Amino acid sequence: MQITAFNGSPAGRNSASNRIITAFLQGAKRAGAEVACYQLAEYQIRQCQGCFACWFKTPGRCVQADDMPELLQAYQAADVVCLASPVYSWNVTGLLKNFVDRLVPLKSPQVQENAGNFDMADAKPRQQKYVAIANCGFPGENNFAIIKAAFSCCNPCLEIYRNCGRLLKTANPAVQPVVEEYLRQVEQAGFELASSGEVCENTLAEMAKPLMSVPEYVKFLGM
Repeated sequence: MQITAFNGSPAGRNSASNRIITAFLQGAKRAGAEVACYQLAEYQIRQCQGCFACWFKTPGRCVQADDMPELLQAYQAADVVCLASPVYSWNVTGLLKNFVDRLVPLKSPQVQENAGNFDMADAKPRQQKYVAIANCGFPGENNFAIIKAAFSCCNPCLEIYRNCGRLLKTANPAVQPVVEEYLRQVEQAGFELASSGEVCENTLAEMAKPLMSVPEYVKFLGM
């Protein structure tokens, strides 16, 4: 099994998103999966021009010259694709949105319908599963409403949403044990998904536990 993550955080390897990704992939690797992570901030990804040349002039290939061919190859080779992003203005980052927009060469100009929902058909049949990962620097679950709707389009088999995300990078010794326990649960989720194709309810519940109360977190932020 190949599990490949695409991190849409501009902070890349130093991001809170990457801490979650790293723990998840460590668990998957422990279960025997091949894993990889692409930091989108390290690649040149031009914006989709909406020209549809990748459908009609150069099928399956964008006419723009940048780093997307390498990323497309990695995307297509994955059995499980992890899409990760911090919450920016209630949505994914521009980096991840650009990347997803540039997946259009994998589609074809054929409309398909599924239970009243319409989309373009895949150029080649794909059986990939998806994992959605997002963190937010604010407390509360409301900040994930739009990003959850965006990720729902790929029908993820697992969703990891972490509020109070600033805690993931803190050096505060009083907070680190709670963060490490959370990351252990994320690693367990990666292990379970790679082992059996699903994550047990107990692990999901452990990952959903608050890292800190809202009043404590607001005080921690100094706001």
